[in-house]
Amino acid sequence: SSGINAEWPLRPGSLVSLTMGGAKLKALKGEIATLQVNYAQVLDDTNGSLEELEASIAEVVGLLNSMKAEQAQKDIDLAWQALHMAGAAACRGSAPLGGKGPWSNSVIPKRNGAKCSDQCKLTDRTACKAEVSISGFTGKATSYTQNVGYFYNYDCDGGWNEDINHNEVAAEDVAILNNEKTAYYRFCCCAKV
Repeated sequence: SSGINAEWPLRPGSLVSLTMGGAKLKALKGEIATLQVNYAQVLDDTNGSLEELEASIAEVVGLLNSMKAEQAQKDIDLAWQALHMAGAAACRGSAPLGGKGPWSNSVIPKRNGAKCSDQCKLTDRTACKAEVSISGFTGKATSYTQNVGYFYNYDCDGGWNEDINHNEVAAEDVAILNNEKTAYYRFCCCAKV
């Protein structure tokens, strides 16, 4: 006996269909296996790509934070420079005759409790011409009567305000950006003799 049940109705071409069906099934199983391998590869690639993407995002965020910190420091540095330029202008206005000779005059921060006449003597521009105290406000003026800053000018032995906010060297780096309290930074105007 061939092992085929005789009661099973055989139709013409059934064996061919079974053989072809088996071949198709085998081919489909092969395709499924290939798809599973390809899927696993895509999954591995995607996981790697996601990890690389997350690392790249973290790097960009780190760079942005670094740039923000650098910009914040530049803002602080520019604010101090603007104050120093204003100090130089205030000294120029307070000492119209300046110094003598081909040398520039200088502006130095005033120390609490010190006299500018004594502080200038500690530099190469030993003659004190004036002491100034200046303050300016942030933002652009919006009218021609708006106060944008304040100033005082003293002789070389005056100006004894002990407020730390008036002493640039002792103040915190970011104090220049504090808009809540008006600070009068003080400077000594020194010239060569």
